[in-house]
Amino acid sequence: MSHSMIKVLVTFTCLFSFLVSSTEFSAEDKLALLNSLKNKITTEYVLTEKINDVNDALSDLEQSSEFKQATTQQQVAKLLATEIRKFDGHFSLQWRDSNANYKDKQQPVYEGWFNMLNRKNSGFNKVEILDGNIGYISFIGFNDVTSKSRKVVEAAMTFVADTDAVIFDLRKNGGGSPEMIQLISSYFFAEKTHLNSFYNRQTGALTEFWTFDKISGKKRPNTPIYVLTSHYTFSAAEEFSYNLKHLKRGTIVGEATGGGANPVTYFNLEHGFRASIPISKAVNPITKTNWEGIGVQPDIKVDAEKALDMAYQLALTKVKSDVDNLHQLKEINEKLTSLAK
Repeated sequence: MSHSMIKVLVTFTCLFSFLVSSTEFSAEDKLALLNSLKNKITTEYVLTEKINDVNDALSDLEQSSEFKQATTQQQVAKLLATEIRKFDGHFSLQWRDSNANYKDKQQPVYEGWFNMLNRKNSGFNKVEILDGNIGYISFIGFNDVTSKSRKVVEAAMTFVADTDAVIFDLRKNGGGSPEMIQLISSYFFAEKTHLNSFYNRQTGALTEFWTFDKISGKKRPNTPIYVLTSHYTFSAAEEFSYNLKHLKRGTIVGEATGGGANPVTYFNLEHGFRASIPISKAVNPITKTNWEGIGVQPDIKVDAEKALDMAYQLALTKVKSDVDNLHQLKEINEKLTSLAK
């Protein structure tokens, strides 16, 4: 399985990517759409044990008053997407009006996940050094690995290269590319390390993802890592957390994550609809399973809004015993005192 087939570990916030005007949608068209969606799920969905349940739920939806009363493509798309997402957070259904004028400001087209990340500094929104020499990196997604995004990662890692611990804030991170997970993780392992694998239903192949042999910058194999999570943390952000947790390379602090472990491919259906259907699933080399449906469970469970203070306190306490600089030791003690209040 090629990397391009499994790079779409995307956020569930992009459920309805196309917000456009709708036209009358006939009962015959709705039935044809429903049947084509069922067929695609039957032939493509990676969790074969769930297929009958998903299709049964769609059949029940077909008989519902809500579905019968839905008369526009937008209404139908929302109903179907909501139903299939009950079974897998990576399912979605979208519709785009091929006749609409998308240059019209009244007909906005929402950008794709990776386009958004490219526009927003590859997702990195805050990098700083906290009192006590603790690095802090906050980012909202794992962008595709390109020459541009590599430079962003290199700059962030260089900025925190001499800190005594690093906190990754993924509380608002919706996911993205497994290759970016490889790149960032490569800074924190001394030797080539197997991070994760993906099984593809169609090919039966198990594709392994390892840390990269070479990176630009300093490797930090012994630096303590803390990862902040919330219920919003999803997909690739969950993989990053799950990998570090089970490699015993990082401490997860916060809430259980969203529970999406199955990368998708988009399939065109009839009448301008398309469906994202999970075609692969993560297989961790240590646990032999993944976080689908249950999320990544934190090592330290705390409300998301309190996760940073908790991780910061843990990091300061961890590095305090190794500090021999009186000024830094004083700074750590003062910060620990303020956090304890």
